[in-house]
Amino acid sequence: MLLPGNPPPAVGLSGMILSLQESGLITRSLRPYLLSALLSLPVGTLQANELPALGNSASGYVSLQQEHELGRLWLRQLRAQATVIDDPLATQFLEDLMYRLIPHSEVQISDFEFVIVDRRELNAFAVPGGIIGIHFGIFLHTRDEDELSGVLAHELAHLSQRHFARQLEQADRQGPLAIASLLASILLMAAGSPDAGFAGLIGTQAASIQSQLAYSRDWEREADRLGMKTLAAAGLDPYAMPSMFQRMLQASRFNERPPEFLLTHPVTESRIADAADRAQQYPQQPRLSGYEFRILQNLSQVRYQLRGDQQQTHFSETLKRHPRSSTEHAAALYTLARLQLEQQPARALETLQQIPSPWRDHSATVALRAQALQATGQADAALKAINEALPFSPTDYNLLMTRARLLDSQNKAAEAVLAWRRLTELRPGEPAIWQALGSAAAANQQSALAYRANAEALFYRGQHAQALQQMGQAVRQAADSGDFQQEAALKQRQQVMANTPSRF
Repeated sequence: MLLPGNPPPAVGLSGMILSLQESGLITRSLRPYLLSALLSLPVGTLQANELPALGNSASGYVSLQQEHELGRLWLRQLRAQATVIDDPLATQFLEDLMYRLIPHSEVQISDFEFVIVDRRELNAFAVPGGIIGIHFGIFLHTRDEDELSGVLAHELAHLSQRHFARQLEQADRQGPLAIASLLASILLMAAGSPDAGFAGLIGTQAASIQSQLAYSRDWEREADRLGMKTLAAAGLDPYAMPSMFQRMLQASRFNERPPEFLLTHPVTESRIADAADRAQQYPQQPRLSGYEFRILQNLSQVRYQLRGDQQQTHFSETLKRHPRSSTEHAAALYTLARLQLEQQPARALETLQQIPSPWRDHSATVALRAQALQATGQADAALKAINEALPFSPTDYNLLMTRARLLDSQNKAAEAVLAWRRLTELRPGEPAIWQALGSAAAANQQSALAYRANAEALFYRGQHAQALQQMGQAVRQAADSGDFQQEAALKQRQQVMANTPSRF
């Protein structure tokens, strides 16, 4: 879990560099190099009076635009260091959950990005600029959508209260911090190296750890209060927050190391009691455990808990324990079909036929059925299933991704390029989509587009130098073909990439 007070010192440096840039003292192209040079200085070199002065915590000198830039840089670095889950069903579920909460929070931004890290540990994080993430293993530890929402509502509260900027204000009073080491520690924790990250975190702040922990407790109480308010306003059960905290505390008692969430968000009995008392101010709501949530719970078990020879047996037993009319039964059938798809696609189709209404017509089921139809040689029927579903859910990420992949599989390169390009317009920061567009464009003899798409995929995965190389190839291909309009557009994008900082 990212402590919402830690990353902003780099925002302070970024803000200082932006001010110099606006004054004309440095050019934008020099900004990343100056930032890198500043961060390489010894700790004592940057004196407290060299940092910009903070206003109050509500306005702050860290602008929302600066937080946005820092967040996207942090996300690119995370993708360079950690394996992420590119499953569109999981991504869309997280987005839908967050967009149920966001309108009821106090966040001042509307541009969010979401990421799922391929780790089994219980963890969630929020970074300035609207980056929200979870470890996929969190589904192993949450009983329902309300408990997961409780953790995420708490994270939204840290963002809405600008706790990053307030931590920077505190750091400004206390003296210089080892900024680069601090940010590297937080990145290590989010990427799945909590021992190294937490050790570094403590090492960089040894002189001021007591006061920082005191602030941390205040912010945790504030985030609990506002998070619960958001949870209740969204129609979810406020009692899910204390129940989730209780589960975390219990998990920490039976493990050598507590859940990663607790390393930076300590949970105590008194905090749980405070949350339970606060929940009584709101009406209790029935808990939600929808079809997608149950599927993702099952898939996290497949990924992290069940051996290959256990998987189908486990979900066959699940079918026996739950009535046919239950969400658990439908989700177990979906999971079985997904397990059967690669080796037994015909059997996967039979399993999907057993899913009762209303789940049989759910977009997740339709997308999986289309994949099974394709795998059994029924290409036209596969595309027809997706095309008939899309008018009812025209921006459904899972349906759109499935359609694009089907077009790839059927060697319909021109149509595939159009499908992937539409997805890049809807999700311009998603590297997996750009990579797929690159392959489709190469198959369709669109060399400049293929190089550009590969460049974007590398850029958003934090591979800055390789991205610039691919973009240079794209510019040359456009020039050689005589497409001067495309060449100009590519050069403009190349310049933006070149001027974007590649690391803290």
